[in-house]
Amino acid sequence: MRHCGFRTSYGGAMFCQDASYLEGFCKFHYQALQSGEINENGVINEKISDQARRRQINYHGVQTESRSYLTDRT
Repeated sequence: MRHCGFRTSYGGAMFCQDASYLEGFCKFHYQALQSGEINENGVINEKISDQARRRQINYHGVQTESRSYLTDRT
């Protein structure tokens, strides 16, 4: 199964890990493409000023590992 071709800025070069749907994008990013929020290269439209939406597009499908900086010293 191929993953989505949307490259996020998280970590520098991570891809969305959702399954490819159409035109190399997952369903979420394909809808963003259709609505003009990203282009065919997966670049977020610079006219989108809503930072919450930009983050939603950018981090959708990114699997981050949970890191705990606290240690249990019992």
